[in-house]
Amino acid sequence: MNKLDYQRLRERIGKAKTDASTSRSQLVNLIRRVSEAKLAEPGNVPANVVTMNSRVSVTNLYSGQTFALKLSYPELADPGQQQISILAPLATALLGSREGEVISLETPYGSVRFRIEHILYQPEAAGDLTL
Repeated sequence: MNKLDYQRLRERIGKAKTDASTSRSQLVNLIRRVSEAKLAEPGNVPANVVTMNSRVSVTNLYSGQTFALKLSYPELADPGQQQISILAPLATALLGSREGEVISLETPYGSVRFRIEHILYQPEAAGDLTL
């Protein structure tokens, strides 16, 4: 994770702790993900790693449906534009994962697996180091 994303996510986590609408279990998942991240300067993040503001193509391995989405900060999330908040379980699970990796997401109906098909856009790889 790049150091700028880390700082911004720590700020959002602090705000989310006081927001009653934020799922506590989801917040714990995000805190864990951020705390365990390896930090790097924005220009040193590998191009195959999902970062904040990345646009990725993923496949639901249960349904076979493939779709694209962008990891967004909560205040910039727009589901109509496929921009999901990092506070959403899928976004948290994708953060720090790599292209080609299969991730599991626990839902009330059981585990759902997703494969990261392609990173369509990653700010660091595109040279957008301050996004």
